[in-house]
Amino acid sequence: MSFNRRQLLTRAATTAAALPMSPLMTSVLASIQSQASGTNRHPLRFVFCIKSNGLWAEMIQPPGWEQRLPFAVVYDDKGRLQDGENGKIRKQVTPAASLEMESTLPLSAVMEPLEPFRERISILQGINSGFSTYHMGCYQTLGAFQARGRNSIETLGPTIDSVLARAFPRPVPHVCLGHDPNSPSGVAYVPTSAAGRDKPIPFYTKPKRAYKELFGVIDTGAARREYDVQSDILDFFAEDAKRLQAQVAAPERAQLDRYLNAFESIRQSRADVAAISDQLRKYAPEAPDEIEANATFQVGAGNTEIAIAALLSGLTNVVTLRFDLLGSTSYEGIGGLHGGVGHGQVKNILDARRKICRFHFEQMARIAHALQAIPEGEGTMLDNTVFVYTSDNGETHHSSGVNFPIVLLGDLGGRLARRRYFAPGNEQTDRSQPGYTRLGDVWATFLAAADLPYREFGLPVNGVPHQPIEALLA
Repeated sequence: MSFNRRQLLTRAATTAAALPMSPLMTSVLASIQSQASGTNRHPLRFVFCIKSNGLWAEMIQPPGWEQRLPFAVVYDDKGRLQDGENGKIRKQVTPAASLEMESTLPLSAVMEPLEPFRERISILQGINSGFSTYHMGCYQTLGAFQARGRNSIETLGPTIDSVLARAFPRPVPHVCLGHDPNSPSGVAYVPTSAAGRDKPIPFYTKPKRAYKELFGVIDTGAARREYDVQSDILDFFAEDAKRLQAQVAAPERAQLDRYLNAFESIRQSRADVAAISDQLRKYAPEAPDEIEANATFQVGAGNTEIAIAALLSGLTNVVTLRFDLLGSTSYEGIGGLHGGVGHGQVKNILDARRKICRFHFEQMARIAHALQAIPEGEGTMLDNTVFVYTSDNGETHHSSGVNFPIVLLGDLGGRLARRRYFAPGNEQTDRSQPGYTRLGDVWATFLAAADLPYREFGLPVNGVPHQPIEALLA
């Protein structure tokens, strides 16, 4: 009996689907299945860029569209909105709008680094958090659930970046890079991403540590030696845990099994990374020098290098960049985020915020340029990617969560709309209504665009399941 290529691919996909697989083989299977179905879709990629201390709406508002905001964009000599009354004016509801931005419409001065990608950008204003916030949204922002108190670091479920990482796995499903000067080890639980309830995801907070962990397998120097030592330690602990399994009682065995599963998962991930060594060598950055923890701009730029290499090499499809952390981050030449920028101890708050946001957009632009330079199918890697830029707590330093400004760059291979300006016009009295748009609905839009289930994502306060925003879908 003979088979054509489509039949052979279909049989291979069907057979492989019944077998346990590593993340790398899961990704290979997805490719086989897409070829078998004739769709031949390329992998989808997601880059989440999160800042602290609120994102002022006018930072991302197109020039000439300031009247669409709920306040006059006029500042006092300290760079605060006139008649701001401690920021309360920023908590007014943004008027409803669903418009296509003209191709000639320029970006704001702060967003100028993204000008080459103007055709790919959408701007969202007035999105309600759907949860309580003040200084920090923490895991609630990407998780779309309500913690028991504002600024809480509870993890009540998976965050959207983690859900997408599991859906589009690579050898390292999810690369998280952040800033925390209080983390001497270079790894910290920066409160942003979680794999599930009570499962926060650690972030690399030093580019040098991230390089050793992610690219050490191809290094020929100290990074490789350290990588090998860590692998030997993992092997030892895994074998030790197996020996202990038969010697402990059932309750302790369950906990031991969790440890063993964790060790095995890390070992498998390292094996998957080693399998793409040639690809890693092609795109790996130079081994970074040690960067002073308080050199926030340098750490951010270093994290960007790691993110670019991780995406281009196929090490991951999902990156979360946490640029700064309220309470511990201070920007060189600007000041601390909390007292300096948040409470106005700097000379001019507006100038400080503009410099910080512009730096963030410069890093996004670097990644976008790198992806655009790599062919993929009939386009480039950038064509199958979407970036998200927002603050973890909404509109300002002391936020209410009424207005979450968001920038989207990319359309996921034509699945998302381009050049959209969207504001739902939520009133606080609408919270129990099905049409009330929350941050979780933005994440549901991503899930729908990626053909993934969305109704169970998050824990909506009003009990109404999150729904895709139709205006943002292509």
